[in-house]
Amino acid sequence: MGNARFSGPGERQVPNALHAGHIFRLPKGATWLNRDKPRPFVLSTDCTPSQLGTMVYGTTQETERLFAAGCIEVAPMRAGLNANGLSELTRFFPGILYPVERPQIKSILGYIGRRLPDLRAELRHSLGIGSGTCITSGVPAGSWRGRIVRLHDHVERDLRTPFAVLLTEHTYSREKRYQAIVPIYPGGTLRSNGSVLIVEHKPWMNLFSKPETTAAIPVQLIQSVWYPTDIAGETPHVIDDASLRVVEGELCARFSLPS
Repeated sequence: MGNARFSGPGERQVPNALHAGHIFRLPKGATWLNRDKPRPFVLSTDCTPSQLGTMVYGTTQETERLFAAGCIEVAPMRAGLNANGLSELTRFFPGILYPVERPQIKSILGYIGRRLPDLRAELRHSLGIGSGTCITSGVPAGSWRGRIVRLHDHVERDLRTPFAVLLTEHTYSREKRYQAIVPIYPGGTLRSNGSVLIVEHKPWMNLFSKPETTAAIPVQLIQSVWYPTDIAGETPHVIDDASLRVVEGELCARFSLPS
């Protein structure tokens, strides 16, 4: 994990490279997920000055679990290799995600330790990996997984696209609360690389204002939005199975999940 120097009670200064499992706290207002108060998060990916990380929302409350959102509970551990710096039982919801840049993380609380495999298992479940889309035979009625949605103006401005695909697992997606999305761009907008997928000649591409034969899907920008305020509406389109499999493969690689 690298050497870290203490910077305050229960917190340590961080090395340049952070890894999946590092727990940290962001101050009030750092993101929309903690606009009301400081909140703990845990990294689900590596995070370096050149690599965007993805963090998982933490809370002492169980509100989202009452709506069938998956979580893992992490008890305080004050000493040893698994010291996590938490002061009370904390629930991490791997289906509630947000990108984080390395400079945003000023100090760390500790490490999730032996619970990292549990975090990854719940992340795979919360994203519905391998479960198909809302039009797959046999999935729970009312699912929105795989549906392409139109984003509200403020989200569109942030992401620079009006469209995204929902990837929340079927059961929780029906609640229209937190939704995991990956934005979708016209193909000429972004270059293909290890984290940007380019797909070609799919029927759903006619959702763009101009005719397109390719679309770009930057998997590293996976994040959660709040359905009532951030999603303007559903389109008639659902991502095709072949494209979804490629997206899921990239998610498995990003989060070190079994493919």
